[in-house]
Amino acid sequence: MRIRRFLMVCAVVVLAVPSLADAQDTRKVGVTMAYPASIGVLWHASKTVAVRPELTFGGSSTTSTSSALEIHGDGWNIGTGVSVLFYLRTYDHLRTYIAPRFTYNHTSNTSETSSFISELTSSSITTTGDNIGGFGSFGAQYMLGDRFSVFGEVGFGFAHTSQNSSSASPAKANGNTWGMRSGVGVVFYP
Repeated sequence: MRIRRFLMVCAVVVLAVPSLADAQDTRKVGVTMAYPASIGVLWHASKTVAVRPELTFGGSSTTSTSSALEIHGDGWNIGTGVSVLFYLRTYDHLRTYIAPRFTYNHTSNTSETSSFISELTSSSITTTGDNIGGFGSFGAQYMLGDRFSVFGEVGFGFAHTSQNSSSASPAKANGNTWGMRSGVGVVFYP
C-alpha cells in the first residue's frame, strides 16, 4: 500500500514538472526522497562522481490489554547512509552508475508489562540495537528536466546487527544478514 502511494505521488510530480531547456547549467546539489523511506542530499562532486548522504527515522507505540495483563511498548529508530555514485555512461538524459553504500541504524524499544492477577506486578524491558551494513548497487538516473530526476537501483549487501536487552536477566544478541537491496527515488534540484 505504501509503495502504491509513493508511486502515485511520484507520477503526479513527474506530470506536473515542465520540461526545461537543456542549455542551462547543470545543478550541483539536489534534495532526494527515496523508497525505502529516506530523505537526503545528492551532491555532484564532479561529472563522474556524486555523493548521496541520507537520513531515516521512525517510531511506534502499542498497547495490548487482556483480563490478566497490560503490555505497553514504545520504540524509535534513526539511521543514516551514504552512497558514492560513480557514473559509467550517459545516454541522452539517462546516466548509469555503480554505488558502494554504507549504512548505520540505531533502535530502542521499551516494553512494560503489568499483571492484574492477585497483586499488581510490573516489569520493564529495554532493548537497544545497532545495525551496520555495506552494499554495492547498480543504478540509473533519468533527468526529466533541469530541476527534477528519478533514479532506481538494485544491488547486494551485508549487515551486522547487535542487540542488548536490559531486564532482570540482561541478554545480548548478534547476527548477520545478507541479500538483495533495491530502491527508487526522486531528486529535486532547487
